[in-house]
Amino acid sequence: MKPLIRCLDLFCCAGGAAMGLHRAGFDVTGVDIKPQPRYPFKFIHGDALEADLTGFDFVWASPPCQGYSRAKALAQARNGGKYGEHPQLIDAVRSKLQAWGGPWVIENVQGAPLRNPLKLSGSQFGLLTQRQRWFESNIPLFNPPTPPRRMKTPSAGNGIGPDGSICICGSGGVRGLRKGEIEAYWSKALGGVDWMNRAEMAEAIPPAYSEFIGRQAIAHTAHR
Repeated sequence: MKPLIRCLDLFCCAGGAAMGLHRAGFDVTGVDIKPQPRYPFKFIHGDALEADLTGFDFVWASPPCQGYSRAKALAQARNGGKYGEHPQLIDAVRSKLQAWGGPWVIENVQGAPLRNPLKLSGSQFGLLTQRQRWFESNIPLFNPPTPPRRMKTPSAGNGIGPDGSICICGSGGVRGLRKGEIEAYWSKALGGVDWMNRAEMAEAIPPAYSEFIGRQAIAHTAHR
């Protein structure tokens, strides 16, 4: 049996990216400074910036996005101007991965200081949430054949759009959905992340994104 290609998933959270990488064909190990009891694969509790990359074929990194997020203004408005201190770690992560020398991807939110990023949106994968994410890599990454399309998504908490799309963020109510229905609809909109709780879904990377990129990474590794 051909051995699986080993991937280290840094800043893994609950495993949205990990599931896509697993579907692409990677043997995934996650690292996060916070316990992740619902992470679906092998997990190391520790500081991602101190992780040993030895023996891995590919590294995926999703450093905290809050310091770069455009949602900062909305959060401040809802919390009396408070947002908190959030680290900006992209430069440090990039330096670590460049020193390692293998193939890697850094993922973050729209507007993050990534270099020549690939930009993916949910509408390119038939998802019911747009959730644009950006991806920097030291290997060539190609766009999906389907371009993004405008979705008719209501603002946060204001229900489901006429096209079935929904805004996935926050912890309040969602118009038209009972409390127990919100997680189920969010999971569906993200492409199936039903092992997560609501707070984890609010930050999750749709597995379709990492599966798409992961397949490219495996092809690149095989070519090498």
